[in-house]
Amino acid sequence: MDQHEEVRRGLAAAAACALGVGVLVACSSAGPTPPAAAVGAPPAPTLAAGHSATVTYCFHEKARITEPATRHGPAPVAVYVHGGSWVSGNYDTGGFISGTIGPDLAARGFVVVGLDYRLGPKWPDQIADVKCAIRYLRANARPLHLDPDEIGAWGHSAGGHLVALLGTAGPAAGWDVGPYLGQSSRVQAVVDMAGPSDLETMGNQGDAVLVAESFVSLLGRVSEAQLGAELRAASPVTYIAPGDPPFLILDAPNDQIVYPQQSEELAWDLGANGVPHELVSVTQGGHGFSTQGETPDEAAIIHLVVAFFVRTLVSHQPLANGA
Repeated sequence: MDQHEEVRRGLAAAAACALGVGVLVACSSAGPTPPAAAVGAPPAPTLAAGHSATVTYCFHEKARITEPATRHGPAPVAVYVHGGSWVSGNYDTGGFISGTIGPDLAARGFVVVGLDYRLGPKWPDQIADVKCAIRYLRANARPLHLDPDEIGAWGHSAGGHLVALLGTAGPAAGWDVGPYLGQSSRVQAVVDMAGPSDLETMGNQGDAVLVAESFVSLLGRVSEAQLGAELRAASPVTYIAPGDPPFLILDAPNDQIVYPQQSEELAWDLGANGVPHELVSVTQGGHGFSTQGETPDEAAIIHLVVAFFVRTLVSHQPLANGA
């Protein structure tokens, strides 16, 4: 499925909420939907080196955890958050962004985690799940052989939006709900690949409108007077502050789904707050960074992401502000 079709299918699913299909409370923006029962136990399985397991975490969502082939003490962690307009996809979707970057990180000694999260019809269930997943990993650091102080996250499109919130929005945002509240949901490094950063300025033409409308649909029946405040509250740029973790941001000048201005605004705000970051523009990359002739190409993009996590979570080399 191409990126345009993925967006349109995601919008169709979200539109069911906007049109009043289903129960109204499921379309409310009051807060995360209380699940029937959050999963606080059983603990994560103890995994051997090189093995993978699919676990159920927090709000009955699935995560795939892969241990590195060789271990030398607690390992750094890289968490993948998929895209899909907040209403579609799973931890296996994303092309090379999930299928190649993850295995390359495992080969470099990382515990690699791919997350499912609750899809539409309601925000902020998605970010509540992703934050709970980070707390779950920290609570199960020993059986998973991971270092709870070295967790990074990468995501594409809607997943980029969610990982950017992991790096910027603290408990005051109201999304830390459910089990493991004694653990932090913040991460120590973020790779945002074509993720929306300012939902108020998503775009007013073409496929960018579809993405913006997809998110607005998740808010339910919100008045025009309230809409701006809801969009600001869900935007990573709202929460940026000194001390946030380093960011690697990738965009493409010809991205018609999430305009590159979204990444540029994120980079500018990070820089204004002294947060280390790097913005890489992928010429002719489109929204999925998988276009023949793009620069940097797919192999170089993979190297950039892996090297960023090694630099920030393993070598602990400083990343200059705006380098």
